[in-house]
Amino acid sequence: MAPQYADFTKEEFETRYAKTRALMAERNIDAMLITERLNYQYYSGHRSEQCAVDKIRSYVVILPRDGEPTLITMPFEVAQVEQTSFITDIRTTGGLKGHPDFICGVLRDLGLSRARIGCEFGREQYLGISYLGLQEVMNGLAGAKFVDAADIILTVRNVKSPQEIEFCRRAATINAEAQKKTFQEVGSGMTENEIAHVLRRNLIAGGAERLSLLCVLSGANERGIVLLPTDRVVQQGETLGFDVGVSFRGYWSDLARTASVGEPSEELAEFYNWMMRLRHDCNMQLTVGNRPADVIRVVDGYLEERGLKTMGVGRVGHGVGVETTEYPSLATFEDVTFEVGNVFACNPNFSNHLGFINAEDNWAVTTGEPDLLSAPAADWEIPVVEA
Repeated sequence: MAPQYADFTKEEFETRYAKTRALMAERNIDAMLITERLNYQYYSGHRSEQCAVDKIRSYVVILPRDGEPTLITMPFEVAQVEQTSFITDIRTTGGLKGHPDFICGVLRDLGLSRARIGCEFGREQYLGISYLGLQEVMNGLAGAKFVDAADIILTVRNVKSPQEIEFCRRAATINAEAQKKTFQEVGSGMTENEIAHVLRRNLIAGGAERLSLLCVLSGANERGIVLLPTDRVVQQGETLGFDVGVSFRGYWSDLARTASVGEPSEELAEFYNWMMRLRHDCNMQLTVGNRPADVIRVVDGYLEERGLKTMGVGRVGHGVGVETTEYPSLATFEDVTFEVGNVFACNPNFSNHLGFINAEDNWAVTTGEPDLLSAPAADWEIPVVEA
């Protein structure tokens, strides 16, 4: 029986599996051992509330090159798995100890005792099992070979389906609308924490399911940026900025906005408008066939023209999907070519004597110009909040 509350169709998961298996075949990998929470979610469809807060239990997907996937979870999660996942081979263990032995037993049962098994060893991966626990699994299957397969997961997740993009769009719209509404409701004399409370309320009221980051920044600090809201009182003549990540159906947005507290000075208004022109020209590079280096080339040209240097962040944007910030980075070192289905947050930003000047939207790569996901987009002229 099909799951009643699946976020995606069975065909969507079959496409993910097919892409993954094609890359596995190129690398002669027999099975993928997937343990990290969001990779588990991506390949299973099971968005577990428990998994996000629990490090004592194992959540695993085993995807063989041939045959159906297997899912390992807790007995109390089975009802939700059956309602949200198309995986029917569900193995459970209720104990708080002995999970490595249980995983070894499942791998043996699946005929993988001497297999070449792909794992999340490499770039931008955190295992959903402890280092010592993984060592127990590897020692328990001495005939198997465990190899890095991080690049396979990153490559498959990098290209989003139309439905994934729509979930990103919904998350981004919630984010953009809430930030715009918050600027209309706050002003000088409030603390950053008070403003953060208003912003958080608007995000949840708008439909945000989770928050990954909620940054409220005011004033100028040329030594860097303080992302965590504090009890600092916002003053007239300063900048006020937000940088927020929210999710919808397990897919994220990452948006930033900057406003002036009271009417901006000529210097602030000009610098913000210059930053927006730079941002626009960067975003227009997010087209099929281009590369991250094309975006960086635009940034370098603008900086050279104005006599500015980078802040040393190392990139001007990143992918967005089942994580707020994910592969690939918009950086010169990335050896990727943009293709339809990529989703990016691109935000060249500046911290200087004027404040933290940032405006970040989310875009999907299409066959034409990039598709804005985060309407309403950042204003071309700096917004003004009540002084």
